[in-house]
Amino acid sequence: MSGPSRRRLFAWLILAAGASVPACASSDGGAEEPSSEGERIYREPVADGNTWACATCHALSEPAEDFRRPAHPIGDAAARPSFKNGQVAELREAVNSCLVEWMNAEPWSADDQRWLELEKFLRAQAPAEAPALSFAIVPPPGDLSGGDRTRGRATFDGACAVCHGDGGIGTNLAPAVAGFALQPKYVAERVRLSGRAMSSVYDGLSGGIMPFWAADRLSDGELRDLVAFLAEGGIAEGGETSSETSSATDAGDDTEGGGTSSPGESSEGGTAHNCPITHDKVGWVAELTEQFHGVGGIAEIVDDCTVVVHGFTYDGAGIDVRLYGGVGGDYDGGYPMTDNLLVPGGYDGVELEAVLPDDKTLDDLDGVSVWCVDVGIDFGSGSFAPP
Repeated sequence: MSGPSRRRLFAWLILAAGASVPACASSDGGAEEPSSEGERIYREPVADGNTWACATCHALSEPAEDFRRPAHPIGDAAARPSFKNGQVAELREAVNSCLVEWMNAEPWSADDQRWLELEKFLRAQAPAEAPALSFAIVPPPGDLSGGDRTRGRATFDGACAVCHGDGGIGTNLAPAVAGFALQPKYVAERVRLSGRAMSSVYDGLSGGIMPFWAADRLSDGELRDLVAFLAEGGIAEGGETSSETSSATDAGDDTEGGGTSSPGESSEGGTAHNCPITHDKVGWVAELTEQFHGVGGIAEIVDDCTVVVHGFTYDGAGIDVRLYGGVGGDYDGGYPMTDNLLVPGGYDGVELEAVLPDDKTLDDLDGVSVWCVDVGIDFGSGSFAPP
């Protein structure tokens, strides 16, 4: 089976199973078992993080046998004098930056066994010395026209498919992007500038968790080709546009967009759970501030266990997206209040009902987020306050 065919099968197995699988099962040439604990840590997601791993963004060397990744290879990293354009002096600090900013995990201490094993593995790969790397985070070119769709598909499958799957069908690392006729400016800005806007080591990023592609990792010409491919809807297996084929987000789901509430819940807007109305927070509201995917609405606590989002909007795209509750804006440590919200066509001003888990009370809730669970990113959120 050819490399692209293996990758398609792998991506479709992820989608069909709905499973969280190692992010790097095919990293650097195949799905063979890791030769050491350090290699396993390089290849697989960390337990307290999202579905990404070191190898999601970094090959060990290039050209890699499967994908070009957004970040530079790290086979020589242990021999470099500094990291991240000189912003970071120590390898562990650079690893911790990746853990916190991209993998939604806690940083590692100097005596953390995971760090010690990964360091041992990286030092075994490295030469005696290696130069520091530099890269340029640049905005996309103003003129995005002139790209070639066929070349764009090839570039996508050789690079972006590491997370988004061949043809943009989506995996548990990143959502489907084909079939949406994405706006050129949106695509270009996500490719060039995506990442934590408040990053301590990267300047000029616009928000989100998708890794940016620096100028030396993806040329402006390749970017224009990608724009052409995604703006026309992308190409799914067999040459069809992916909007004509089924994906994990709509398989077996005949719910119509624009008139639904939470899957399995009432769309009438009232409470369907007969909870008492005793808590001081009943009646408090939170306005959802959009980060991505058109999220909006006003969330209201209507009784001791129910939140209704009035006028809920969301385009229905993502991986596993739910309304999460939390305290202090910590939705990564929060809890789901709905089933998966992915719906073809999305939501356009509906009443979305969400329910506290049995082990939570309104004391455990001061805000809600439309939360992408797999990668840990806020699509839109708000904090409750008295009206």
